[in-house]
Amino acid sequence: MSAVLNTQQQAPVPNSLQNLKITKVKEHIGAIVTGIDLAQPVDAALQKKLYDAVVENVVLVIREQAHLTSAQVQAAGELFGELMEDQNRRYLVDGHPLISVLDNRHLDSTGQPAKVGKNSTWHTDHTNQERPPKFTMLYAVAVPDKGGATSVCNSRAAYNALPEDYRAKITPMKTENTLISSARFKIANPDILKSQLESKKPPTVQPLVRTHPESGTKAVWFHKSKTEKIIGMTPEDTQDFLQDLTDRITQPQFCYAHEYQKGDLLILDDRQSLHKAGFDFDHSQHRRLYRMLVRGDKPY
Repeated sequence: MSAVLNTQQQAPVPNSLQNLKITKVKEHIGAIVTGIDLAQPVDAALQKKLYDAVVENVVLVIREQAHLTSAQVQAAGELFGELMEDQNRRYLVDGHPLISVLDNRHLDSTGQPAKVGKNSTWHTDHTNQERPPKFTMLYAVAVPDKGGATSVCNSRAAYNALPEDYRAKITPMKTENTLISSARFKIANPDILKSQLESKKPPTVQPLVRTHPESGTKAVWFHKSKTEKIIGMTPEDTQDFLQDLTDRITQPQFCYAHEYQKGDLLILDDRQSLHKAGFDFDHSQHRRLYRMLVRGDKPY
């Protein structure tokens, strides 16, 4: 009898809207989800609630998912849309090519420790693609004792807070995007630089301020390292302009720095945010994240 009771006590609790708890982190950005288990089925109502929470809060963190297998991590990602391949195909989860790996113990193509993040800037992902991701998801596999946060900026709220004349100036601007800006060649990751120098693909033109296809709101939207130039500026002037713009929008009230717990699944809406990895941790400790990208629409 006791064995039966123990089995019943350990049985997973089905997911339900009743058990779901969403707690806002800050007024303008961030929410934490508890009370669900992504290893269990997620019905349409719960799926929509989670999706809408990402769009509303810009970044959503689902806690306590450390027990997930790689297949379950991918299935959780697919709740938010069609997954797309990452541009960096060097570091992937075995058997799951739609999950890439961010790890401070990676080696580059020369066998040396990869300098991932050394020159990290605020950005949105893959602006050099015609259809960049709408969501980026990061799943914490191994985390340091402290530090290593992912910082996210609500670039929708930050755009709305800019002076009206400045908004009028930047809203019509267009950017040309490549794997790495020529203005940053000297500090580029050697593997990325090699790919750029060998690439025959012309730059992808994108709006500096994009419209969210679901809400109709506008947000500042760029990847500083991938912006070859703002049309009408030199690459060097573009980098200076984007740094000034970054300083204007990444104000504390619009930003949230998430320090991971093992098993956190962080989902951010790339269409209305910028993000930046933190490398302020003891690098003798392990930081390993799985990354998934949800295919988006052509920005406008």
